[in-house]
Amino acid sequence: MNTKYFFYALIASAAVLAGCESPVQVNETATPIVAIAETQPVESSDDAADDPAIWVHPENPEASLILGTDKRSGLGVYSLEGELVQFLNRGRLNNVDIRQNVPTNQGVMDIIVATNRTHIALDIFSIDNRGEVHLLLSQPLDTVDPYGVCMGLDNDGNAYAYTNDSETSEYQQWRLNPEGELSPELVGSWQLNSQPEGCAVHDASQTLYFGEENYGLWKMPANANRADEMLLIEPVGNGQLVADIEGMDIYEKGTTRWLVVSSQGDYSYAVYDLNNNDAYLGSFRVVDNLELGVDGSEETDGLTLSAAYLGEKYSLGMLVVQDGFNRLPNDNQNFKMIPWESIIGAFGTSQ
Repeated sequence: MNTKYFFYALIASAAVLAGCESPVQVNETATPIVAIAETQPVESSDDAADDPAIWVHPENPEASLILGTDKRSGLGVYSLEGELVQFLNRGRLNNVDIRQNVPTNQGVMDIIVATNRTHIALDIFSIDNRGEVHLLLSQPLDTVDPYGVCMGLDNDGNAYAYTNDSETSEYQQWRLNPEGELSPELVGSWQLNSQPEGCAVHDASQTLYFGEENYGLWKMPANANRADEMLLIEPVGNGQLVADIEGMDIYEKGTTRWLVVSSQGDYSYAVYDLNNNDAYLGSFRVVDNLELGVDGSEETDGLTLSAAYLGEKYSLGMLVVQDGFNRLPNDNQNFKMIPWESIIGAFGTSQ
């Protein structure tokens, strides 16, 4: 064990015991796993890093990239080694998501969306085969405070963004490429009773999963006009989810189709089997990897998953989570990278 990082860990533990952070009932029953890498800290201090997404390089998996929002200043682009390779100053970007191979009248494109709280807009970017991100347009939103967002792609090549508002609790569905034109149009909207944020779309079944932060985990058809079919998968406070419900994403490979959800209030991640009536499989948490000097994650906002081969370290894919308290040593917030093999091991299964 690296003695330097052991020393940092002792300092961090002492700070918590001394009451430097609000006491949290950590989910001690959650299976501990470790991250093997982390991104550079975001430039902004305090609560700034928020939500990641993964872009898979079409030819060179090791050259894939992690997108991460700094909700005080813009969008960071990181290598799989965690190095910042590009930053787009766009103001207060909150959540981000991506779909690749989206058909448009400009050709097939990889599209990124992010909610922009500075401009009250949905920022839409493209990423080329060199991994360079470019702003395409910024779609104004008739909302108060754009917050969460996720993307979906249907069998006809229609790309959608699902945005929500932290003040009004309204969801909106936008078609991004009607008739192939990159000219977003509002499809419909629906209302929740309290604040939402994280969401994820399973494209094959056209199902939207989303959290109502202090109430529960929901699903519905990925169609704003079918919001009356909303079903509650899991309420907050039953032992699996502790408010706030935050980021979520879907891992699908072979016979596995799992939804991973950030249970922010107890520093854990709940896993649901979407092939088995959304059954709760268990929870894990990310703890300090003292051998590599990568600290664990707490109070996670956003997360993302990829089932793609991303090199030998991530042969079955990768989970990326935002870390609310970046230690070893103490620094601004960042994002942690975990091989999917670790999550499989936590549940005693194989692929």
